[in-house]
Amino acid sequence: MAGVYATRQARSLAPATSLELILEAVRGAVADAGLELGDVDGVAVDWPGPGGLVGDCASWAPVIGHELAWVGSAQLDNAGARGVLKAAAAIQAGLCDVAVVGGGQSGAYTSNVDPGAVTEFVTWTGASVMAQFALVAQRHMHEFGTTPEQLATVAATIRNNGSVNPEAIMFERGPYAVRDVLASRFVAEPLHLLDCCLVGEGAAAVVLVAADRRPDLRQPAVELLGGGMGFGDGGYVAPPSLTKAREVGTSAARRMFGLAGVRPSDVDVFCLYDATSFEVIHHLETLGVCEFGEGGPFVESGAIGRDGSAPVNPDGGCLAFAWNGTQQMTLKVIECIRQLRGTAVNPVDRDVDVAVATNAGSGANHIEMAVFGK
Repeated sequence: MAGVYATRQARSLAPATSLELILEAVRGAVADAGLELGDVDGVAVDWPGPGGLVGDCASWAPVIGHELAWVGSAQLDNAGARGVLKAAAAIQAGLCDVAVVGGGQSGAYTSNVDPGAVTEFVTWTGASVMAQFALVAQRHMHEFGTTPEQLATVAATIRNNGSVNPEAIMFERGPYAVRDVLASRFVAEPLHLLDCCLVGEGAAAVVLVAADRRPDLRQPAVELLGGGMGFGDGGYVAPPSLTKAREVGTSAARRMFGLAGVRPSDVDVFCLYDATSFEVIHHLETLGVCEFGEGGPFVESGAIGRDGSAPVNPDGGCLAFAWNGTQQMTLKVIECIRQLRGTAVNPVDRDVDVAVATNAGSGANHIEMAVFGK
């Protein structure tokens, strides 16, 4: 992991275009690595247009300035842990030497009247994105006794991290208490407004290199130690059950920690998918940080604070730092690398030698994760 860069994140970055933001992120990550744009021969970044073929990573070749040896494919393959793992596999296979993963969005504030093909068969029933996440959370509460206060503890903790992060969209918004979260309106019971992530704009990118490029790097290299992925169904087309959500990701976690040769207790900071507060509880259980059903009491104990035994999202996460479309996944990777480098705005209260990033979605139907170390 050679270079990282995130643009300014905001609710709106108009009049900047998606292309302008993504170019800034790509160039910034390459420069952070101490490389030139011409060194890049692998690209996993959606082309946003104008020109080229929208969504086609190969359309970056004229910008890079030469033929590309490898490109990513689908949108989610070009972000976060999933994008990093696939780019690393390409490098390991000898398909490229320097790969950039990332993307971004601008102009997010458009009509929501047309939900698009992904959710056209569920939105009319009220099964919105947050409603699908809420179904899993509600079943967890029924089965294990998880409380609204425990969900609110997650939201307040992570939002308070963001409130003291000058780079966060929600900077100086807070501090929040559990009662503030519970007092906010319901979006989809049991999820209150403050249990749910932001919607914003921005771009992010990371650069991976083959091991023999290490002497060329500007920054101390962070190693990708291992990773895993799990898929239970297509995105948002069918609301998940808790049983399925509980199964998706457990084998991925075992694979990730097995490849890395570390245990959950070795991890110094967790950058977890927090589209909702419940997803943090879900991911802590999936990773094996605590047993299934024990996530609620675990977060309520204070363990996920920056001074806790398992710090989560010290930058403010999707709840307070930023949610910029699929690239919120890449922001998780960037925060891991910054914590490992010692350059994070909100460092945790310990030396960081191992960090984990998770991404998910589809109402808990898929999960990707990666572990990084010095």
